[in-house]
Amino acid sequence: MEYIQALLRKYPNRIKYGILVLDVFAMILAIRTYVNYVSIETAIESANLEQVVKTDELAFTQNFLVNYEKSDYAKYFLEHENNMLLDNEHIIKFEDMYQKQQANSWSTSTTPYVDYQDKTVNSPQESWKKFILNKISK
Repeated sequence: MEYIQALLRKYPNRIKYGILVLDVFAMILAIRTYVNYVSIETAIESANLEQVVKTDELAFTQNFLVNYEKSDYAKYFLEHENNMLLDNEHIIKFEDMYQKQQANSWSTSTTPYVDYQDKTVNSPQESWKKFILNKISK
């Protein structure tokens, strides 16, 4: 004990700095250990989540998708999933009101005239009227 007290009296600053350096190394070691622990926990959670997702996907495939693809309506549904239209289906395009007003400002006529044979449709009501007129005319 007297030997330690003698060293402390003889080299107080060196011992303080030595203990400080040891503390810094201990802190770095503790931080690395904690970061390792957190990364392992995160990896375990992501593996468990991936396992659940794969299990759900497999259950969906076995319980629903196989029966879905074997059904009589599979071709019909797959065509709609792939954005393929049937013979009696049409795409209706709506234009913004701003574009409609610009188009009207260039025309000489001030009265709004709707040509139902025109390809552009400006509102759902016009598309419905166009649809009905096309059905009646055929």
